[in-house]
Amino acid sequence: MEEIKQLVYNYAKAVHSQNEEEFKALWSSKENILISLANQFNGTDAIYQDFLIGVIQSHYESIDLVVEKIDIRMIDENKAIVVFRYHTECIRRDTHEPYGIQGLETQIVIKENNQWKLMHIHYSKK
Repeated sequence: MEEIKQLVYNYAKAVHSQNEEEFKALWSSKENILISLANQFNGTDAIYQDFLIGVIQSHYESIDLVVEKIDIRMIDENKAIVVFRYHTECIRRDTHEPYGIQGLETQIVIKENNQWKLMHIHYSKK
């Protein structure tokens, strides 16, 4: 459970840093999906390039993803569903004003080569 929690916190850190190597290292080698508020991104390259850089970086000078109340449900020894509340602390690129959203995020994680990896993320906004 602690390893899965650490994966979630590493994801939040990588969203902030937007470091490509760190971000992509968190994801499974399988078919990965991220569903945002309005779009679906398929594959780690698209999740990084189109979502994190194309959407997040284009709208925000900085972003902190703050993770709250992590709930982990083990499916079996190699799969788990993670649900947590989040809020963001951002600076808008266009106005330089603070901005944030809050909501729920669901992650499906799998154990691959003895390490927990992201496979699917879906988040919603309150």
